[in-house]
Amino acid sequence: MTGESDLQSHLHLVCKSEFRAIRTALGEVEKYLLDRGVPRTRISDPCLVLAEAMTNIARHAYSDEAGDIWLTLTLAGNRLRCKLVDHGAPFDPSALGHNSPDPAQLREGGYGWFIIRHLSEGVSYSHEKGCNALRFSVPLDPVT
Repeated sequence: MTGESDLQSHLHLVCKSEFRAIRTALGEVEKYLLDRGVPRTRISDPCLVLAEAMTNIARHAYSDEAGDIWLTLTLAGNRLRCKLVDHGAPFDPSALGHNSPDPAQLREGGYGWFIIRHLSEGVSYSHEKGCNALRFSVPLDPVT
């Protein structure tokens, strides 16, 4: 994994689409947020959303072999703006996660996009020139 950040508001990471590398990247995200004064109690939502999105990339975009995930974070006031880019298989999530999955189905998966949409704002996906780009922002204010 490679990464860099400035002391202002940006973090850029590249990690492999492997679960261990994703966990390491999430540790870097947590450190980045803590170093910029985000209270520990407000870090779980952005980390959960990023974990769900990056895990989806690993499982679906790069289902056959590991590839790179480019993560760009921008801390802007009370929001964390996130951009994930990969070169895996295209996948349009626009129809997913608008409603909670039926718990009666007792499915292990299927909650990821609901979590992403519930905890973030402005979710958008694009696919251009072999790249998938997922953008969203996560509020850092306490939920009232």
